[in-house]
Amino acid sequence: MDKKLQKYIERYDMIEACKSYALISNGGMIVLLNQETSYEITIEHKTYPIEPFQAILLNAYEDAIAIDSPQSLNLIAIRFKGAGASFFYEAQMPTLMQSPKEPIFIEKNIPKETVESYLKNRLTPSKLPFNMMKIIALLDQQGNAYSIDEILAIANIPRKILDKIFNLRTGLTFKAYARVREVNREL
Repeated sequence: MDKKLQKYIERYDMIEACKSYALISNGGMIVLLNQETSYEITIEHKTYPIEPFQAILLNAYEDAIAIDSPQSLNLIAIRFKGAGASFFYEAQMPTLMQSPKEPIFIEKNIPKETVESYLKNRLTPSKLPFNMMKIIALLDQQGNAYSIDEILAIANIPRKILDKIFNLRTGLTFKAYARVREVNREL
């Protein structure tokens, strides 16, 4: 994976030759990229049509997402770290936070290019007064034993404002995010 993208993305999962797949929660968001044909997938007992080369943004903060299809799947799941997806899909974040269980259909007809070039083209620099991904890395490293004083020193803004921004960018509080990451480490 490109070094620039490693800061925001945990990993890519290839979902191939299966009709059912469970996306385990990771304290972040997941983008599914459809690779081939049109088909329907079922998420949380709702069926959605997916067109070829379409991207879908999913909330995988705390709950696993089960995907089922009558046809064999051919998807790429891009797993973002904490707030990582917000640097690629900032315009969709308010909608995702209002309806966290609903997938967001981002765009259709994504050019058949490498996943990394697609993501590099979508990456927008942060407008925040601090480095959100540095805070995410600290929480990933320290888990439930994180130091709020250390986080506040990185952010250099009042706690109330940081709590609000963190929740808006990640969909979770510090405590919930650290707990999800701790559980994932134990798996």
